[in-house]
This record gives sequence, structure tokens and C-alpha cells, in this order.
Amino acid sequence: MKSVALLVALSALFGPAIAQAADCQSIPKSSDRLACYDKSTPPAGRVKPAAASPAPAAQPGQAADLLAEENARLDAKIKNICRGC
Repeated sequence: MKSVALLVALSALFGPAIAQAADCQSIPKSSDRLACYDKSTPPAGRVKPAAASPAPAAQPGQAADLLAEENARLDAKIKNICRGC
């Protein structure tokens, strides 16, 4: 009995939300219908993830140095892996 009462109460609360969406559905032209939906719920802006750090531009002689630095970082990460724990 309590579940039926809860269902009726929830239906009463969500009735207006369903009725508001029907206004845009009745618009025949798709571009106008899309504008109606955008007005009712504006699209969320996309946020670009921040880049960690851009790689510096490598000079021809510095390419080997950059590779050696990256190899050293990778070796340090690999040495931290627990083997046979």
C-alpha cells in the first residue's frame, strides 16, 4: 500500500516536467525544434582537458638528450614495480 502511495506521489511531482517537453515536440521544423530544446536546456560547454606539459621543441642535437631523459624516467618507473610480492 505504501509503494502505491509513493508511486502516485512521484507521478504527481514529475507530471509538470513531462508536460514541458511536449511543447518542443509539436514543432514540425527540425531547426526550430532544436532551438526550442536549446532554450529549455542550454547545451553544456565542452571543457578541454589541460595538457600535462607540452614537449619542448627538439633541436637536432637535443633529440638524443630528450630520449635519454625519457628512458631514465621510464627506468625509474619500472624499478618501482613490485616483482614477486
